[in-house]
Amino acid sequence: MKAYLEILSDIYNNHKNIRNNRTGIPDIGLGSGAVFVHDMDMGFPLITTKQMGLKNIATELEFFLRGITDKKWLQDRKCHIWDEWANPIKVERKYNLKTAGLKLSDDEKNSIRNKIMDKERDLGPIYGFQWRHFGGTYKWNHKNPENNFNPKKPGVDQVKNAIEKLKNNPNDRRIIVSAWNPTAMPQMALPPCHIMHQLVVRDGKLSLIWTQRSCDMFLGIPYNIASYALLLLLYAKESGLKPGILKGELHDIHIYTNHLSQVKEQLSRNPLPLPTVEIPDDNWNGMLNWHATDFILKNYLHHKKLRGDVAR
Repeated sequence: MKAYLEILSDIYNNHKNIRNNRTGIPDIGLGSGAVFVHDMDMGFPLITTKQMGLKNIATELEFFLRGITDKKWLQDRKCHIWDEWANPIKVERKYNLKTAGLKLSDDEKNSIRNKIMDKERDLGPIYGFQWRHFGGTYKWNHKNPENNFNPKKPGVDQVKNAIEKLKNNPNDRRIIVSAWNPTAMPQMALPPCHIMHQLVVRDGKLSLIWTQRSCDMFLGIPYNIASYALLLLLYAKESGLKPGILKGELHDIHIYTNHLSQVKEQLSRNPLPLPTVEIPDDNWNGMLNWHATDFILKNYLHHKKLRGDVAR
C-alpha cells in the first residue's frame, strides 16, 4: 500500500537520529508526524508486503465495540495483542507485596513486574470502556467481562451516539468518539495511542478520520489501519452509507531499532493488489452485536510474515 510504505520509507531513509524512550528500546522517527489517506474504493487497506492476520485485528475490534477490558476474553479467542499489559494499579500493588524487604536489581524488578502483568487479566478502563462508557465508573468483573461498569453511573455510550447521529443527522460535524480520558489514565494498562476518531458524511459517503498520538510504524500502524478500515465498514453498513476515505493523522511516527532489519526487508518487497472485505447480511444484528467471525476477506495476496518483538 503506497501511502503507508511512503511514510515507512521516509523514516527509514531520512530520519535516523536515535531517541531513547520509556520502553528501553531506542527508536528513529519524525516528531511532526504524517498523514495516511486511503480511498476505500481502491480496496481494503490490509498490508501486502507482509502477511497480516485480519481475524486477530477483528477480534480486538469486537473487544473494543463490546466495551470489554478482560484480556482473558481475547486469549480465549486466541488473540494475544494485550498479553503484555495490565491495570498498573493492580500490578504495583501485587509487586509491592511480592518484593517487600527484598533488595533487587533493575532487571529483577522488571522481570517480576512483567510476570505479574502477564498473569493479571484486568486491563483497566481502556479503549472499549471509553468508547462505550466515557465518564462512567469502572468496576472490574471477572465473571462477566461486559458488566464492568456501575449501572448507576454508566457514562456516555459514544459509539451508540455516533450511530444515532449517522442515521438521524448525518451532516453533524460533531460525530466524534474519544478514548483520551486523563481522569481514567492511572488505571489504564496503556494510555490510548489512537485517541479519537471522527465520522464525516458528504455526498452519501462516510469517511473516518482517526488521530493517533504515538505510532509504531512497523508493528502497530498496519494493525490500526486495518482496524479502522473495518470499523468504517461497520459504521457504513449500520448507517446505510457507502465507505469513503480512511484517513489517519499520525503523530510521533517511529520505528524501533529492533525492527530496522524487518523494515529494510519489507521496503524491498513489491506491494500486491489489495484485497476486499465484505460484511455479510447473514447474522447481521447491528455493529454493536457484530462478531469478529462475521466478515469475508477476498483475494488477499501477500508476502511472507515479518515478526518483531513488542516494546513494552
